Amino acid sequence: MNLSTKTDGYPCFFNGEVVWYAGVYSGGQTFATVREAGHEVPSYQPGRALPLIMHFLKDTQLPTTKTQP
Repeated sequence: MNLSTKTDGYPCFFNGEVVWYAGVYSGGQTFATVREAGHEVPSYQPGRALPLIMHFLKDTQLPTTKTQP
């Protein structure tokens, strides 16, 4: 897609552990990778998928600290 990087990949924390890695690209697009998940994230890691989906639906930034906002 040839997008420029606004924010390099950073770890995202939930319940005190790194659960995603995310990067932000031009246009505000965020790419997130869920740790230890296969192609169907909700099937492999439902506990990590739900907060990710909720952030998407609420249009909020993924957390970057060890505590949940």
